[in-house]
Amino acid sequence: MKTRLFLLLFISFLNFGYSQKKATAPKIDINGIWEDINSGVQNAVAIISDQNGKIIFSHYLEWKGQKFVESGTGKRTGNTITYTVNVTLPIEGWATAGTHTLVLSEDGHTLEGTFKDNKDRSGPIAFRRVR
Repeated sequence: MKTRLFLLLFISFLNFGYSQKKATAPKIDINGIWEDINSGVQNAVAIISDQNGKIIFSHYLEWKGQKFVESGTGKRTGNTITYTVNVTLPIEGWATAGTHTLVLSEDGHTLEGTFKDNKDRSGPIAFRRVR
């Protein structure tokens, strides 16, 4: 009798644990204007559009008075976005394509991660939400 009661309680406990609906954190909206906060850049802004997980990215910056523009597409998985970029207005000596992988902060105000370019260089990259 004790074994049956124990087994019944154990199965009930397992069933209760599995039947609970798991709460998921709401997806933070990343659409908008982001400030490039990497050292050495001026007048730097990025525009990010998230269309159901498809990322469209545009980026303008100035480096020592030289203008630079890149744009690209990619995907969002959770709070990580990965996209490839092509440079449409290059700076001499800089790469002309690359990949960015960024992670959204818990508060939704920063995107930080790494870039890898077509000259096999990589490094940190970060943006702060403006709007």
